[in-house]
Amino acid sequence: MRQISFLLFFVSFLVSCSSSVSYQKPENAKPTKQWGVIEVKETAKSMSHSLSVYYKTELKNGYLEWKAIENSTSEHIDTKLISNEILNQLTKDKVPFVDTTIRGDATKEMAFGKTGMVSSDSRLAVGKFKSPSHQIKGEINEVVNYESGNKIQYITVTLFLVSLETNQIVWSEQTNFLKRSRVEGYGF
Repeated sequence: MRQISFLLFFVSFLVSCSSSVSYQKPENAKPTKQWGVIEVKETAKSMSHSLSVYYKTELKNGYLEWKAIENSTSEHIDTKLISNEILNQLTKDKVPFVDTTIRGDATKEMAFGKTGMVSSDSRLAVGKFKSPSHQIKGEINEVVNYESGNKIQYITVTLFLVSLETNQIVWSEQTNFLKRSRVEGYGF
């Protein structure tokens, strides 16, 4: 009897401690107090479309390089997530990018290929690197005000496309969010 009681207690403990997880489509996300799915999706959608159109109608050639987005807000924002979403969409739209951060690894592999220890059919060819003609950089900024127990947050996400040859900003786009959320414990 004691074993049965212990078993029932143990099973009920496991059931009460288990958590349920559900998934939903990102398009159905609801607003949150923190930076979330809605802001990431809206930013990626507007930025990638605008830049893709600019590239195809104005630039028409050259390679772009991505620089990290700077987060100057009080929130923890995963800027790499935004960058990856935008970069993924631009790549699907056939906007060409180069990743200069892997040049060191590629150079080492090319040097190793010249030792004769790599078969000629898989050896990396020298002189095929592409240089970026433009660099994309970005910033996330905010202004926060408190009014009647509400936090009012104006967030701007700005991307710039800069010509590396002239240092001229040739394109920029901004996505804005105005968030109002109730502050718990405001005014007691």
